[in-house]
Amino acid sequence: MNQIYVIGEDVLCCAIGERLARDILGWPLAQPVINKRGVTKLVKDMQRHIGLARAHAVLCIADTDRGCAKELRGRWLPAHTPERFLLRLAVPMIESWLMADHKALAEFFGVADSVVPRNPDDEPNAKRTMLGLARRSRRRILREEVVSTFDPSKPGTGYNTHLRSYVATNWRLQEAVQRSPSLARAVRRIDALKNADA
Repeated sequence: MNQIYVIGEDVLCCAIGERLARDILGWPLAQPVINKRGVTKLVKDMQRHIGLARAHAVLCIADTDRGCAKELRGRWLPAHTPERFLLRLAVPMIESWLMADHKALAEFFGVADSVVPRNPDDEPNAKRTMLGLARRSRRRILREEVVSTFDPSKPGTGYNTHLRSYVATNWRLQEAVQRSPSLARAVRRIDALKNADA
């Protein structure tokens, strides 16, 4: 049976990567998802992660952080990478992909779906937008834990916990691809792994 490694820049990239591997490929993980805890460590270890593709498919998820995805791929990857190694970049950050299922996110936060951006890839700072939605939440626990009580422009201690739960239980891939072109591109490339690993 095919297996896949999932590597993420952070907790939410890992959560999305795991969902994509499950929903698109239906393959089990070769090991628990690998959280690099930041783009610096992710890039530093890229060659080692590429090496994993000798044995299994590898899906690596990171943010562009408003950079150019093509330029980042050119800087981070060698000229030739194995067909089974995929680096997919969320534009501008993973929160865009979470917001792309606007109805599910609105329900999760308890806000009107009209306040969730319809074109999340165009958000200049998707994390800030996500925090703004959390501040409007009708669920007190989300207002208090997703947003920092000391600085409302910063994530709170429960930011990753609650949004990871949202990804696992509420977020719908088929809805999200309709509003995020970068996610739709990622889905097409991941789906092509079925043939690469045939």
